[in-house]
Amino acid sequence: MYENIGANLPTEFFYNLSKLQGSLSKNIIRVNADRPDGNNPGSIVTYRLPLGCLLNLNSLSLFWKATMSGTNPAHPTRYSSSFIKRMSISFNNTTIAQYEDYSTLYNFLADHNNKDLTKSIGGDFNDNSVIWSETTPTGSAQTALTGTNALLASTTNQTSVQMKVNNFIGFLGSSSTKIIPTDKIGEICISISLVQPHEVLGGTAEAGSTTYTDNSFTLNDMYLTCEAISFSDDSYYNSINNKDLQIGFSDYLLTKFAPVAKTTGVSVTNYISANSIDWVAGTCLVAQNQVKEMVAYGSGSDGATANVINLNKYLSDPVTYSNNNTGNSGDGFWSVEALKRDLQGIENSQFSINNKALNYGSFNAYEIFQANLCCLGYEGVDASKNGFNPAIVSLLHYYKYYGGHFQSLELINKDEFYLSGLSSAGSSCSINWTCKFAGNASYSVTPVMIAKMSKIVHIKAGRMCYVE
Repeated sequence: MYENIGANLPTEFFYNLSKLQGSLSKNIIRVNADRPDGNNPGSIVTYRLPLGCLLNLNSLSLFWKATMSGTNPAHPTRYSSSFIKRMSISFNNTTIAQYEDYSTLYNFLADHNNKDLTKSIGGDFNDNSVIWSETTPTGSAQTALTGTNALLASTTNQTSVQMKVNNFIGFLGSSSTKIIPTDKIGEICISISLVQPHEVLGGTAEAGSTTYTDNSFTLNDMYLTCEAISFSDDSYYNSINNKDLQIGFSDYLLTKFAPVAKTTGVSVTNYISANSIDWVAGTCLVAQNQVKEMVAYGSGSDGATANVINLNKYLSDPVTYSNNNTGNSGDGFWSVEALKRDLQGIENSQFSINNKALNYGSFNAYEIFQANLCCLGYEGVDASKNGFNPAIVSLLHYYKYYGGHFQSLELINKDEFYLSGLSSAGSSCSINWTCKFAGNASYSVTPVMIAKMSKIVHIKAGRMCYVE
């Protein structure tokens, strides 16, 4: 296709490389879940994609309606993906990828790769601090919109909240080709299990002491949509027949360790075998086993209008609305205690591989943050709009609610699309993470280590699939 173009010219100078032949047809299809209604905490829901299609993963979206219940009202945390405890992808009954603690993984990465709030108003639930409503339009003029701060004591459990998941961690979001031929692969199943209430629901502010012992949720009308593509010309179909199709994707391993006291510090080791480990990250979670108040400014108040705010109000003056009305945990987090990544007071952190320490030594809080920027591609003169969660208004806020230490192990050539990560193929490598905290905080945190790996799924004749 490029035979008439000089080898010394960049692609910006290429014109009329080919001409369209035949025609293309593109339609949105809907696939209902095997159990579309009545799904409660712990339920397993499966979507089976149709055979004989070319599916565009860029368009894949999961939809459902969430109804909350309980004597005292509790509202969903940020991100619709927080309802997913576990996700697995299988090709023709062969498991390609499986992600445990998906909600934790998604929140950790989403807060480090922020999606603009204006792109998330269609059910992504990135901002859960306001409940918007309107009356049914009637008459000759528009009706009014009504916004209510979610943490007010006067709010009630929300019902039939339309939610959508259109950003994915793992294969569905990182596949090297977004066009998936199900006639070559066979049946593709996406299976999700749902989280427990304390992992996704946060209570409102109340005038008196309140417990949330019977709060739960139900997801109904669960389905997915995706673009299905077909060509009238057979060139594409002929080009992939009897070929070993290789699709690259990002895989993630999240490992939780036994809780440790902050005064003791963290020292945990994981053993990983993979052809390419791109990065590892360490963080700590706060233990929680029941629904509690939402972690946000206002949740420590009596729930009156004057004492409860929303995210935009917080961002307008984070100094005035610092911490909480009572207590020291809140600010603009607007999430549940179980999803708080607590590295507050971190003094130093270091990774070691096979007993060999990385870098010149342990990093302090500022060096950790710089390492994170480099690992996530934010280094140098970064003028992109992508960034962290907007509620991270200082480095102190970052480590108090969102903290993590990323250690890059890969080399990426963006021009040649060449990627190389640490290889431990044939044996397991020992990855150790240690960190120390200032002060003498006696409460416990749960260390978590996350590894991102590059993998390839092979699709051969006869719908035989395997991962390397």
